[in-house]
Amino acid sequence: MSETSVVRQKTRINYENSGNVTGSFNTTNNYNISVSDKRRQILEWLPQLPSRERYQAVRESCVDGVGDWLLEDEKFSTWHTSEEQAAKRVILCYGGPGVGKTYISDAKKQHSSLVIDKLWRNIDGGSVAVAYVYCDFSAGNAQTTSKVLGSVLLQVVGALPRIPRELQKAFQNAKREVDGCGFLLPEILEMLIKSLSSLKQGFICIDGLDEFPSKSRPKLWDSLHRVIRECPNTRLFLTGRPHIYREVETCFQQYVDMLSVNTASDDIGRYIVKRLEEDTDPDAMDEDLRAEILRVIWGDSAATLLIVCLNMDTILAEPTIYKRRQALQKMTKDPGLEGAYNSTLDRIREQSGGKCKLGIEALMWISRSRWPLKTEELCHALGVESGAEDVIIDNVPSIEIVLSCTLGLITIDEKEGTVHLLHKTLQEYLDTHSIPFATAHSMMAEICLTYLNYRSIRAL
Repeated sequence: MSETSVVRQKTRINYENSGNVTGSFNTTNNYNISVSDKRRQILEWLPQLPSRERYQAVRESCVDGVGDWLLEDEKFSTWHTSEEQAAKRVILCYGGPGVGKTYISDAKKQHSSLVIDKLWRNIDGGSVAVAYVYCDFSAGNAQTTSKVLGSVLLQVVGALPRIPRELQKAFQNAKREVDGCGFLLPEILEMLIKSLSSLKQGFICIDGLDEFPSKSRPKLWDSLHRVIRECPNTRLFLTGRPHIYREVETCFQQYVDMLSVNTASDDIGRYIVKRLEEDTDPDAMDEDLRAEILRVIWGDSAATLLIVCLNMDTILAEPTIYKRRQALQKMTKDPGLEGAYNSTLDRIREQSGGKCKLGIEALMWISRSRWPLKTEELCHALGVESGAEDVIIDNVPSIEIVLSCTLGLITIDEKEGTVHLLHKTLQEYLDTHSIPFATAHSMMAEICLTYLNYRSIRAL
């Protein structure tokens, strides 16, 4: 990674959370700011979460105009533009699964309608930091308060023209006292408060707080409450499912406003139209079917963005107008998120040859593993051949083939090189529809033992 960043016309963070981490502070002058070795070492010392990669992935999948209602809401406007001493420094957007909370907290291409780009666009000189973190249920206990706040600190420090002296001193002390193990939570919290206090304004966005381990949330709430209390120039934007409403209300009390997130009808309409415009098989679509899709899917009052996304995938995967109309009619008989997952799994099972087996087994491994699997681990597990004496490299599928066989139900974390289910609700669905995976653990154990007994593996 380059140790310099080209300065843009507006002040904003240029946060690179991959490999060697660098941060830059961009001013209104057009020149390059070199990042010293000491600065890079300190930034690399701070805990990191793969927020930038998640940010880019969601950014690329968004549709212009979706989420505009939020920016027009009076509560959001007050939170965003209020004076430093304003009472409402925290806003929680809460809603059910698949309604688009992550899209709201994330950014979009060009003229974004979502929060992070909105905050960046409105920076008008001065030192302002915008930091963001995504909680992920598949990370489990690997997510800690120290890592979340450390990732925020990393981004905030990246917005400063120079590393604060206190942080440099703490870095040197930590290297000596804890044998290079990194900062402890109290140290991270102190440095975050000092760093935020030195800025004109700070914004912290944390998405999916219901996916942060429940036993660790009290410590996170206490830490964030202290940040808000001691840094009146800082604003906090949170998203999560409804059950964290009370936790947030209890923690932040007079500082917080709540916004219920429901998928707006206009958002669904924009998404459907965009998918129809991007259809790669125009011969399998006519005006009557197009109108029927808009009427049925857009007219479903219970639809969420996730349901609509899965349903459009199912329809557009069919090769003829007749088959697409059949898929649409099936959705009216089996509506909702469960119906969308049912349809997608049916499509996986209907695949020819070994693609069905590969798709189902990939879902089994990902949903039943105790920790996130690396892409290589998953592919090698899927390539194990019973009775073979050694690894058959030609039988190990590529991750691209695995992705195609699972029809969009799994994703890759490019930063970590791990595979994950599309959404937390898919894990919940597979947990309650466990018939395909009734013998999952015995199958996985047999495959692992077979692999360990391969000749080349024993020779390691």
